[in-house]
Amino acid sequence: MLLVVLVQSYDIKDNLAKLKKDTKMLVFDMDGTIVNVTNIELDLFAKLFHKPKRFFVQFFGPPSKILIKNAFPNLSERKIVLYNHLWEKKYQKEIKRREVVTQDTKDLLKKLKKKYILGIITSSIQRVAILTLKDSLCLFDFVLTPKDYNHPKPNPESLNKIIKQYKLRPKNIIYIGDNINDILFGKNAKTKTIGKIDVLYSKNNLIKYNPDAIIKDFKELKCLI
Repeated sequence: MLLVVLVQSYDIKDNLAKLKKDTKMLVFDMDGTIVNVTNIELDLFAKLFHKPKRFFVQFFGPPSKILIKNAFPNLSERKIVLYNHLWEKKYQKEIKRREVVTQDTKDLLKKLKKKYILGIITSSIQRVAILTLKDSLCLFDFVLTPKDYNHPKPNPESLNKIIKQYKLRPKNIIYIGDNINDILFGKNAKTKTIGKIDVLYSKNNLIKYNPDAIIKDFKELKCLI
């Protein structure tokens, strides 16, 4: 008996070309997708809690306060708030002095903006998102942060809100992120999804969740132009 296993093709150009059909909006995760700040975040968590960076990898995805709560379930709420405040303060100081959106990314976003509505849905708080994006903020039609929704990814609440606001259908949107929760987020909202390989998630990790395409570098999105 011959067993045939069907495996989705992840040829970048072929898959992205197919995804262009009916697409009117591109929605991005921020950290690890628009900007490569994962190592900065890991370093700060490691120094703050005196733990190796690899310890925090399994908890990445949700907002920093939830990450701390998940990583240290025995901490009191008061200490969680305190540690989160310290982490945010250190992170904002670090981001403020860096230009984390590369010029290549900015140039590609400008080209994509001529064809699509562009947006960001991030678990970073608003002031961090503004500090991170700096002059790139104007390239996006909307940026949703935790103050704009009640339930974090992979709950599709925030993405469904955008679908309704712009009077689009899920097939008109591609959601792009570097995290397993990002892929589940898009799928829960029934949009198309692109997974971006990052230091936390390899291609093999992402394939398990069956995104419509996988990219290694942001510049590969030029196939959508």
